[in-house]
Amino acid sequence: MVEWDFGEHPVSNEEIIEVENTLQVKFPKDYLEYVKIYSGATPSPETFDLENREGIAFGYLHSFHKKSESYIVNVSNRYRDGRIPDKVISIADDVFGNEICFDFRKGLSSPSMLFWDHEIAYEDKESSISYVCDTFTELMNKLE
Repeated sequence: MVEWDFGEHPVSNEEIIEVENTLQVKFPKDYLEYVKIYSGATPSPETFDLENREGIAFGYLHSFHKKSESYIVNVSNRYRDGRIPDKVISIADDVFGNEICFDFRKGLSSPSMLFWDHEIAYEDKESSISYVCDTFTELMNKLE
């Protein structure tokens, strides 16, 4: 069972619509169920593994509140310098400056989850991305 700490106030449907319209995506319902309650929060347990990497620490869900330091739109725009491909949207960070993302490159429905390594991105943006799982719920179930 995942518990969440340090969350902000609940997110309104209007805030969700504004973020989706700004980023030109439609977030999956399972993710939005968490965001509405846990925007800006950190989960416990917090680590998950990839096929080729163990012990990734899930930091904070990016916020849907404009005044937050981790406002999801600002975080997404921060990496539009070519390090993260278009339509890969960061939704959370890890404790080392990397990002947990949705991959909308294959369409706006059912995006998979990716892990983006900011250090590798300077050398090769495609190899900086690793597949995590198919859904946000699946990611939550991987936390240990």
